[in-house]
Amino acid sequence: MIIVILILAAILFIYFNVIPGKGHTIISWLSLIVTSLCILGIVAHDYNHWGMKTETQISKQNLVSSANPNLPLLLYQPLGNGTEKVYLYKTSDEQKKPKAIKLDKVSTEIKHSAAQANLQIETTRYVYRDNFIRIMFGVFSHNNELKQRKYIFTIPSNWKVISTRDMKKLQKQLEEKMQAQKAAALH
Repeated sequence: MIIVILILAAILFIYFNVIPGKGHTIISWLSLIVTSLCILGIVAHDYNHWGMKTETQISKQNLVSSANPNLPLLLYQPLGNGTEKVYLYKTSDEQKKPKAIKLDKVSTEIKHSAAQANLQIETTRYVYRDNFIRIMFGVFSHNNELKQRKYIFTIPSNWKVISTRDMKKLQKQLEEKMQAQKAAALH
């Protein structure tokens, strides 16, 4: 709707500047002011989410080990130079592959305190403040735009947080140990 108002105000401004007449100056100035306000409103809405509020949804899930039910582990995959991590988690033992956290506008936190491992996901989104703003700026499709997502992993003190690379090394060492034990048992 704001784009329609902007176009109409711009057309009125041009029309009343080209055709001279009594009272045209006032209408021309008013249409220039409306055009300027529309442009300012669009810019403020696009850059600062003017006319929007934030809503936060919180979901909580129990966690099981990312690797083996007997090994209490939370796995992560390092990205780039290793400062960013993609955590891999499972919410049930029946789950074949662990889920990865989403990386868009994300922050993670790991707490070592709970008796039961769980994951809390806080998702904050921008929503229109009221119907008037929805009508005016609905064309830009900013409703339910993600502001941030926060993953809070709360794990018991006996859980370890290791990389997938370290997990593969650990598996290799265990296999070598088991083969050595089998070989020793045969002799």
